[in-house]
Amino acid sequence: MSSRFTLACAFACAGFALAAGPSQGADPAPAATAATAAPFGPVTMQRLMLVDAARHGSRIVAIGDRGYIVLSDDEGKTWRRAKSPPAPLLTAIAMLDAKTGWAVGHDSIILATTDGGENWVQQFSAPSEQRPLLDVHFLDKDRGYAIGAYGAFYETADGGRTWNPRKAIEDDKHLNAMLALEDGRLVVLGEAGTILLSADAGKTFTPVPSPYKGSLFGGVVAGDGSLVAFGLRGRIFRTTDGGKTWKGIDNASVATLMGGTRLPDGTLVLAGAGGTVLVSRDNGQSFGPLATGVTKAYAQVLLGAPNRVLLFGETGASEVPLPTHKK
Repeated sequence: MSSRFTLACAFACAGFALAAGPSQGADPAPAATAATAAPFGPVTMQRLMLVDAARHGSRIVAIGDRGYIVLSDDEGKTWRRAKSPPAPLLTAIAMLDAKTGWAVGHDSIILATTDGGENWVQQFSAPSEQRPLLDVHFLDKDRGYAIGAYGAFYETADGGRTWNPRKAIEDDKHLNAMLALEDGRLVVLGEAGTILLSADAGKTFTPVPSPYKGSLFGGVVAGDGSLVAFGLRGRIFRTTDGGKTWKGIDNASVATLMGGTRLPDGTLVLAGAGGTVLVSRDNGQSFGPLATGVTKAYAQVLLGAPNRVLLFGETGASEVPLPTHKK
């Protein structure tokens, strides 16, 4: 999961340089840094802005500024740069399995890997459209979707060899995140409280009444099948009926939340602006803060070493311990 112009508003406020002008009524963001040549191999993480990351087994792949894609096989202790074509800011990554994955970003770029992230090739790009892609989701090795700013929506039925544009909504609201519920239904979260639901594997999407008029930047499916959505000003909402009804979850922080994950033991962890990290051990019914000691923005969070999580954002990747679980 996670992470995107999903962050256009939020990262701009936190000092992140994301490109693309606003949609009607959306928040503006400054221009992105152009892709520049850089050597492959070891990298200095503290100077690298990372926007999203994925983990499959011991392999962690993270993406971010200037088209960087970095890999770690030792719980984030050391990192090296993958081999990939020049690219602008990358905003989201999805690994279908240990070998196969996709990354998307500005200029509507779509990259793919078939060797666990070691090497990447460009499958698609449409810079003239000026619509950053913000998330990518694959149902299987053939069928996938890439979504983004101004209602951008592309689909593939051949593993990404061809990508075809279509419309999922009538207006041009930013589509920030796509995820699957445990029953296979797809959910899209976006600008101005946009919530779309598909019961036919993405062939059609139906708007769902939203509990919030602000932007939703992401979601996490809890162990009990409930969906926790989060976004602007620290807002958190939970549904147990596939989005038909929502309940607001108390959160004392107003820091925008931008990424989240479910750990193997069912713990939910959300991360966002101002060094904010929130932890839930009751399937998202309540969240408590986790002290990080920093004020930099986080875009995504993943499982780290035992009892620790890796946080990705404005200063690369960092690790923090989780509090002891009191049963």
